[in-house]
Amino acid sequence: MPTPYLDALRDALAEPDPPIAPDAEALGPWRERIDVLDRALAALLHERMRCAHAIGEIKRQVGTPVYAPRREEDVLSNAASVAGPVPPHVVRRLFERIIDETRTLEREASGRG
Repeated sequence: MPTPYLDALRDALAEPDPPIAPDAEALGPWRERIDVLDRALAALLHERMRCAHAIGEIKRQVGTPVYAPRREEDVLSNAASVAGPVPPHVVRRLFERIIDETRTLEREASGRG
C-alpha cells in the first residue's frame, strides 16, 4: 500500500484543525486537509480493489460465485456501524457504490465479466 499517502494522512490528523474564520483565506488550510484526505482515500480504495482482484481470482479457481449477498450485507453493516458525524445510511450508500465497483472488478478477475 502506498504509505506516503497514509503517512500524510497520519500527519494531517495529528495537526489541530485550522481556524474557522470569516475570511476567504481560511479556506486554504481546510482545502489542503481535504486534498490529503482524498489522496489517502484513493490509496485505500486502490488497496481494496487490489484485494478484490485477488479474491476474484481465488473465486475463479474454486468456482465460487462473485456475488455473495450475505458477505456484502456484513460489509455494509460493518461500515455503517463506525461511529462518526456521517449518518449510517449515508455511509451505507457510499459503500454500496464501492461494493458495486468492487464486484465489477471481481467479475473481470474471475473471467465472468
